[in-house]
Amino acid sequence: MTYYGVVNLNIDERTIGSVDVWRCGVCKKHFCEEKQLGIEELTDIVGMPRIDSDAKWAVSVCKLQQGKYKWKLVKLKENGTIQHECLDEKVIPLESKNFKIEDEQHWSFLIEDNVNKAIEI
Repeated sequence: MTYYGVVNLNIDERTIGSVDVWRCGVCKKHFCEEKQLGIEELTDIVGMPRIDSDAKWAVSVCKLQQGKYKWKLVKLKENGTIQHECLDEKVIPLESKNFKIEDEQHWSFLIEDNVNKAIEI
């Protein structure tokens, strides 16, 4: 496993978090690790998180929330559903089409298209 790059997440040009991207030298698959500034609790996953072969790493952004809990590293399928914890800790389904979440209150972008870039959310 080799460090491949980073995607920084900014609000008003201030970095609020990042996603570290690692690449397997043998299979060339990407593995990602979320780093939200100000959150120091340990993740419940030990080692690199797994992803299905038909999914891609993405960041989902909730337009309803402000601050550090506004974004999340997710695994999107070309056409599928993810569970999103929205306002008041209410879990709602979000549909993905062509590896993107698009509704009035949420959007997403793929990690693979944004390695070593800063994304303004």
